[in-house]
Amino acid sequence: MKRAFTSLIAMVLLITALALPASAADWSDPDALLPVDIILNQEALEIRKVYDLSPTTDPSTLPREAFDRDGCRYECSDILREVVIGSETQKVTQTETVESANKDMETILGLLPQEKTVTTEDGFEGTLYLNLDSINTEPSGYGSKTSPITVTRRYPNLASADTNHLPKTITEGGKTLNLQGVDWQTDNTYNSNDYEIGDRFTAVCTYGGSKTVSYVKGYTTTADYIGEAYRTGVTVIRYTVIFTGNPIPTAEPDVVPDPVEEKQGGSEALILISAVLAALCAGAGGAYFWMKRKECISNEETVDNSDVYPGADDGDAGGPGSGAGV
Repeated sequence: MKRAFTSLIAMVLLITALALPASAADWSDPDALLPVDIILNQEALEIRKVYDLSPTTDPSTLPREAFDRDGCRYECSDILREVVIGSETQKVTQTETVESANKDMETILGLLPQEKTVTTEDGFEGTLYLNLDSINTEPSGYGSKTSPITVTRRYPNLASADTNHLPKTITEGGKTLNLQGVDWQTDNTYNSNDYEIGDRFTAVCTYGGSKTVSYVKGYTTTADYIGEAYRTGVTVIRYTVIFTGNPIPTAEPDVVPDPVEEKQGGSEALILISAVLAALCAGAGGAYFWMKRKECISNEETVDNSDVYPGADDGDAGGPGSGAGV
């Protein structure tokens, strides 16, 4: 599975590399000039690349290298120059900072306008709008202050007004408070038999101290204003680089004999040779048969003549009209 996936990736990369033209822009080069428009005229084999440059840009940096596309070789044949008076648009973001005593949104929005008009150092003008999601409020600083603490304690039913029986310090809210004053109160008490026992005392003690607390001095709020700014009267030099194409001649491919056709051709030649040999053998056999037949017929005729003229080979006795009486 892993090998199949690797092969698929390699195939995709190969196809991509073959599909890109030879003069594809170098995307890794930040200074590469890229066309704003490309006009194709396949019937006339013409490609026009349009570039918008600033007046300070050197036109000799325009790409003019030849490249191959769709079986044609395109070379730079002409460059057209045109002066264009237009406008530029630029996205602008500005951050506004305000100070406030509180951090509630109502107070903050009262300090931040919903929109503002800006003019940049480059001459761009436009209206920016408050981005509510960008509002951020943080404390601008902290301070501290000391405040007094006073606590009252009552200690009733004391036998005498003696401060030795009273605690000199107490703890309140984690703070140690010191005794600062005592207010004595007297109560007359009596028993059930109605005779006086004596005065009883209640001590009302005041304890005091101090505590230090921190507080926020104020809040700082930042918010972004976002919008578009425009600048008119900007001169742009438009260059049109014309590339003319010519078909790339293709070499005739080498004819590679087909093994199947060679085998078939060899078989046909072998059959033809076999047929010729068979015909020759048949002709030779027929000639041989005809000669033997002719020889047999000649021998038969010789035998027949010997039977008719038996003395033909014995001198005068074998011929007609010879002998006695003739």
